[in-house]
Amino acid sequence: MSMRLQILIVTSLAAILAVGWWSFDIWGGGGAVAKKAKRSGTTLVLVEKAVLTDDHISLTLVGTGKAIRSAQLYPAVAGEVRQITFRAEQRVKKGQALIRLDDKHQRLKVRLMEVATAEARRQLRRMQKLTPSGYAARTRLDTAQTQLDLAQLRLEQANAELHDRTIHAPFAGVVGMTDLNRGDRVTADTMAVTLDDRSAILVEFTVPEAHAGRISVGDTITVRPWSTPETAIEGKIAALGSRIDRTTRSLRVQARIENPNDRLRPGGSFQVLLAFKGGAYPIVREVAVLWSRDGAYLWRIAGGRAEKVHVRLVRRDKGRVLVDGPLRPGDLIVVEGVQGLRLGQKVKTAPFRAGAAKAGTS
Repeated sequence: MSMRLQILIVTSLAAILAVGWWSFDIWGGGGAVAKKAKRSGTTLVLVEKAVLTDDHISLTLVGTGKAIRSAQLYPAVAGEVRQITFRAEQRVKKGQALIRLDDKHQRLKVRLMEVATAEARRQLRRMQKLTPSGYAARTRLDTAQTQLDLAQLRLEQANAELHDRTIHAPFAGVVGMTDLNRGDRVTADTMAVTLDDRSAILVEFTVPEAHAGRISVGDTITVRPWSTPETAIEGKIAALGSRIDRTTRSLRVQARIENPNDRLRPGGSFQVLLAFKGGAYPIVREVAVLWSRDGAYLWRIAGGRAEKVHVRLVRRDKGRVLVDGPLRPGDLIVVEGVQGLRLGQKVKTAPFRAGAAKAGTS
């Protein structure tokens, strides 16, 4: 059999099949399907009314605690340690002397300036008595006053130098451990001891940029120390950062919690719980949400016909979804029977009952 004959036979068979299919579609097949679809009537779907609910957002973050006031104390001048007046973890008062450096020369200087000041004051009083009677010139009185002023300034300077030989507590708190011992040489760059005011703890954490606008100073929060997670402590937002961090896209936040029993230590980790109340959104069952190339959508029944409503998913919540879209409270949303629905299709509706649906599928 030649190749031309084979091609002719295949072409003829294809033409016969095409004509047969066309005839079937016109006179029997397609018409029968159309008639069957017409006889089937409207589609039954199970619907549920859309309701509005507030968007409650919960965040769990990690924070780090620090003392409400904290300082690393350095000597003001170089010198030799003569006395350490505290123990580690001792509670001290504001202004209390903590470390004294050798101050023998400074004390001698103060005594010299006290003598010089007393002598300058005596000379001034003498000139004040002699000047009115003419036994001393007015210029000698002015000179005596100047000498007294200079002596007083030198005395104040000597007292300041003596004061710098002692490290004092700038506020009341608890001192830490020190590596210094009596006889050690120190400079202005030697860290002597730490001091913390632990009467309250500042918990620092960061909030994602998306929620930064939802918090403000004074808001109440709950924190749990990682060391005792069963303990819940309430606090308040004390400070907010002035800008969003470019790298982490988050806002720095400080919350204050009280520490009356001194159980919390600076540097500890905390679980921070934040709760926000957002806007009101329609809430629908998760199974009612479908997807297409244009995004998420729902089927809404209006006037007995199906409408496609495109929505944006806000948040999932235990089998339901908060959505944002052109929905109103009371709109009938198709929960079951969404497969095969077409835009404008006429449907019959029945209320969706979760218990009944589960019983039917068992």
